[in-house]
Amino acid sequence: SKNTLTLTSFMRDQYVEIPGYLPNKLNAAYAFGGFRLLNATLERNFGVYVDGNVEVDFDGFMSIIDLLGGVEITLTQAEAEYMNMNFATEVTAGTHLLSGYEALSYSRIRKIDTDYRRTERQRTVIMSLLDRYKQEPVTEMLSILQTVLPMITTDMSNNQILSLAGEVLPMLSGLQINTLRIPVDGTFDHGDVQVREGLSNWFQYHIDFKANYQRLQKLFEE
Repeated sequence: SKNTLTLTSFMRDQYVEIPGYLPNKLNAAYAFGGFRLLNATLERNFGVYVDGNVEVDFDGFMSIIDLLGGVEITLTQAEAEYMNMNFATEVTAGTHLLSGYEALSYSRIRKIDTDYRRTERQRTVIMSLLDRYKQEPVTEMLSILQTVLPMITTDMSNNQILSLAGEVLPMLSGLQINTLRIPVDGTFDHGDVQVREGLSNWFQYHIDFKANYQRLQKLFEE
């Protein structure tokens, strides 16, 4: 709906149809055929048409966070301990302004809970940045965007991105920001299973694609 932004994570371990390939994990689509095949896979399984793609690697992620002056995140004791033990950070539980490296370490945490929580942490980082910068003047945000563009990989031109930003940024201060995870709860099975010969490991499988399609369509109605 108008004035609403919904950050949506598509779980990487979904067992999906990939055009031209045997069914596999969703993230295999990008490995097999980049943006184009990933987009075709999302459209086939969920009815989602992607207008444009942006890829940020680990180095780009850290550079962008540092450029923006860090990101404010509240860490649990378990998260802080895991980061310190596995990523050589020196953080404590509580609310902190994390550097790019610390924010990346936070975003990669999975083993203390689940991959679902990892995607939630990634959305938390984005939401914190949006909340911090949504009151900034549009001219300042466009200037920052110009600096960020060399740090990303995209199938959109710089002019397309800047034009889109010129439309979206003036609305940012009034946006309601929601989050969503696909597949939604109650629409799939999960476990360490062999979904077909030669392909096993953790998957979200037996997904009710119709239910998830309907949930995604509701984004345009709410």
